[in-house]
Amino acid sequence: MRLDLIYIEGEHDEVPGIVRELALDEKDAKRRTEHLLNTGSHVYRQEMSVELKDAFSYLEVEAAQCVWEHICEITVCAEEPDPIWREYREAHGSVQLRHESIAIGQWALKVYDLLPEWYRETGAYDWEIIPAIVSVFTPGEDFPEPEAATRILLNAEDAKQHYLRDANFHLKNKYSIDFLEGGGLSEEEFFTHWFDPDVDPEEQAKRFAEKYDLEET
Repeated sequence: MRLDLIYIEGEHDEVPGIVRELALDEKDAKRRTEHLLNTGSHVYRQEMSVELKDAFSYLEVEAAQCVWEHICEITVCAEEPDPIWREYREAHGSVQLRHESIAIGQWALKVYDLLPEWYRETGAYDWEIIPAIVSVFTPGEDFPEPEAATRILLNAEDAKQHYLRDANFHLKNKYSIDFLEGGGLSEEEFFTHWFDPDVDPEEQAKRFAEKYDLEET
């Protein structure tokens, strides 16, 4: 990891000593430079780069832990272990797979960032959402593009059923009908005409009500 910094050095003709500072960005450097100039110092600036050892954010550590716990669940704890993950673990070892959990977690976070709020609310982050994301990835292969993985998750049958239940809840809560009972739609018709993962289920219920001039009850 490379960190770009700005080195600032100030020296005064009448005051002994040299002031040395590091600024994180141009705004910070300008502030520090102006302060030194106001004191009558001669100022020297130089951009510099520092190589840092890999560091992980809290979210990356949390995601990696969730991934590792899920892998252990489906390869060791489950009554019927996942054959693909189990074979990969036996072939490469637990130590390597645990290390790979870091990269898998980082990828999972990219996918998670693209998921709409309604999908994130379908289950617990650690036991349901992260495992669902990991299920799109095959160990030993390249990571799918986050956008492609997101579309797979949003169009999965369990996600579509959750969307329908959520939309029905909001429609029934305000208008005493849902899309199927009272709305006159079959599930197939709902998913064809009203399922849009980019639109929140509550907003979709509102649009349905507006289209058919439904009155709140």
